[in-house]
Amino acid sequence: MINLFNYLLIFNVFAGGFILFSSPFEFYVGYIFIIFFLVMYLLRYRDISINSNFLLILTLLTISSLANVCLGNDTFFLMAKQVLGILITGFAYYLLIKINKYDVNKLFKIYLRIALIVAIIGIFQEFSFLVGFKAGYDYSYLIPKWWLAKTTFGMLRVNSIFMEPSHFAFAMAPALFVSLITISKNNSFYLSKKTSILLIISVILTFSAVAYIAILISLFLIYFKVKKPRYLLLAVILIPVCIYTAYRYVPDIRMRFDDTLRVATGAKQPGEVNLSTYALASNALVAYKSFVSNPLFGRGLGSHPVSYDKEFPYSGILGGFGQEYAPIVNKEDANSLFLRLASETGLFGMIVVLCFVFKFRLKNRGNENISIISNAIFTMFMIQLLRQGHYFYNGLFFFVWLYYFAYKIHNSKIRKSKNQEHIHA
Repeated sequence: MINLFNYLLIFNVFAGGFILFSSPFEFYVGYIFIIFFLVMYLLRYRDISINSNFLLILTLLTISSLANVCLGNDTFFLMAKQVLGILITGFAYYLLIKINKYDVNKLFKIYLRIALIVAIIGIFQEFSFLVGFKAGYDYSYLIPKWWLAKTTFGMLRVNSIFMEPSHFAFAMAPALFVSLITISKNNSFYLSKKTSILLIISVILTFSAVAYIAILISLFLIYFKVKKPRYLLLAVILIPVCIYTAYRYVPDIRMRFDDTLRVATGAKQPGEVNLSTYALASNALVAYKSFVSNPLFGRGLGSHPVSYDKEFPYSGILGGFGQEYAPIVNKEDANSLFLRLASETGLFGMIVVLCFVFKFRLKNRGNENISIISNAIFTMFMIQLLRQGHYFYNGLFFFVWLYYFAYKIHNSKIRKSKNQEHIHA
């Protein structure tokens, strides 16, 4: 039963397209897995435990959010949805790792197995599109929350079983890092070279800026991990080549880059550019105004949509896009975790998250496998801060606790080793 729940809860990382209903809030199939797991755990073990710092931070944010509800900056429904989502998913994934006796290697390998299957589906999707086999590339008949994303040069932007290509890139980011380090070090820790190549190809075929940023961050981390001149040379060559290739040959990326530059320099207004740039610019403006008005704790968990409607109303702003495009502006998640933290949690939330991400990253190569897991998840956190603002969507807390316990396990082994050396001395 434990192994079954291991796969079900880790599959949540890839299950964002499987939604049961969207009103009054989005309820995903993965939530059912989490609920059943918690019920099973309570009935069998009757032992609930959680990290005390996690509870303290969430309590402080809940209190500040309730104060914002009273001030009219937030609504109780939006706040409760975020607090309960963070609490329940945080508990579930913490207990999942605990029930597996903190075996982060075992759980990460399960994630990689599922990631490989999802990657193969993505490559099959591209092949089906090129040969005209619609049932093989258009999965809208199987997955409720799924979009078809074509490029402007005759290829499909691979999203596999995800709603959109960028979501695929987020979920695959840790597997991408492992694939790149497997090839660069000519050694297989978790994946073979062949499976690594398949995973890398699937991510490249998303034609997503998020995917290419993940590749660049991974290459950067791998150089500092390996510290060999040839990898520095490889990074110096590959990074500019990747940037130029993405800009030159992926029209969507070129359009977004150019439009973002024009908005930043004032050459264009947000309503005059593509929807992706519009979403970034409008949410950045709202986050800035929210942060300035409440710099310490923000306007409360879940408040960004309320702030968006106050500070950046759709009327007259969407320009030629029309009201039907309003949901695409990412006002629910602020288009970026960093922007959402600034808007909803202020300095407190931003400092907590950034301290967590940078403090618990393993730089020491003493335990190679644990270090790979840590840096793989760090890559995902970086692009999450840049682009996706959900607090618990796609099994985020699975990676949060895996990252945390990888650090703890690594440090405990170092302490034991030092103690043994001291005894022998």
